[in-house]
Amino acid sequence: MSSTSHAPTGRRELRRIRVEAVVGALLSHGPISRTDLAAATGYSPSTVTGIVHELQELGYLQEVGQRESTGGRRRTLMEIDRSAVVLVVAEVSRGSVRASLVDLDAAVLETRESAFDAGDPVSSTARAVSELAAAAPRRPARLVLALPGVVGTDGTVSLAPDFAAANGSELAGELQRRTGLQVTLENDVNLVALGERSAGAAAGVDDLVLIHVAEGIGATILSGGKLLHGATRSAGEVGFLPVAPRPLPHGNRGPFEAAWSTPAIAAAASAAGLDADGPVIARICADERTQALRDDVLDAWAWAAVVCACVLNPALVVFSGDAVDLDGPARDALAGRIHAAAPSAPDVTFASLGAAGILHGAVARVLEDPSALLTPGG
Repeated sequence: MSSTSHAPTGRRELRRIRVEAVVGALLSHGPISRTDLAAATGYSPSTVTGIVHELQELGYLQEVGQRESTGGRRRTLMEIDRSAVVLVVAEVSRGSVRASLVDLDAAVLETRESAFDAGDPVSSTARAVSELAAAAPRRPARLVLALPGVVGTDGTVSLAPDFAAANGSELAGELQRRTGLQVTLENDVNLVALGERSAGAAAGVDDLVLIHVAEGIGATILSGGKLLHGATRSAGEVGFLPVAPRPLPHGNRGPFEAAWSTPAIAAAASAAGLDADGPVIARICADERTQALRDDVLDAWAWAAVVCACVLNPALVVFSGDAVDLDGPARDALAGRIHAAAPSAPDVTFASLGAAGILHGAVARVLEDPSALLTPGG
């Protein structure tokens, strides 16, 4: 009885592994024949042919020529047509939903912005996505929604201010029902980290911590090239680090981000007499009146990085979000503080992709499980 009840799950997992291997080989080996694809994956020609046929029916494969085999027969070479696979990537910022249609190179085909209703976040997000998907040249393979919160394995969301009205609901399933697209929910900082590792300042680094400073402060951990989620998918919530002698964190904001996120720094800069024009991090670096505040900010951010370095021993710490507005001397000073305090000092760098980081991260997230590309819409 037990083996029968688990058989469907076992078959799905076996299919996922096979599709991941075939698509991974297509992406990494370039133009390749079915025979060589079978050899590269270790699967039978019939298994490979079945997956190849699915990819062809979806329009994801293109033939790029032929090559003679050792037996004299010509083999057709295939590769993934990265422009044929399109995703919708949606994110919420400053009261609007920004939905972008991108291909597997993270090239933007179209972007639309529409109003976001925090009172009904699911409807406003679904509406924006559906409008973009309807205008797409081909059916999107998947919707990736970037969220500033914790995404559970069951598709529920918590600690997501923009989606507070949907916290605890099965958001992924509801969006799928409303848009007809398969849905991947992911923390926005996780996507930034995946993007920077894929095509940015952390390209190719397998073990890293990315610290993102914006309205709050969060971190993403990559270990062995994979996201480290933790038991309840809450790993990296450095904003909840206690700051002595403050009390331990409670509620939706921790004491560390309450003191050292961008809004908190802006408030401190304003109290020091700094005007409100331009990015606050750049201004506290340039204005002599806020040099003490700048040093305090560097101390605080370095402290968070050193905590991560002591526990995780990453090769690299990446600062993203508003932290990239630090000028050259401040960047050097931040790195110097980390190198001086961490027992095994990581390299320190700053995100380079800007807004495109989430788009590259969304592509990388989907390609972690290529079988998702063969999952039909709802």
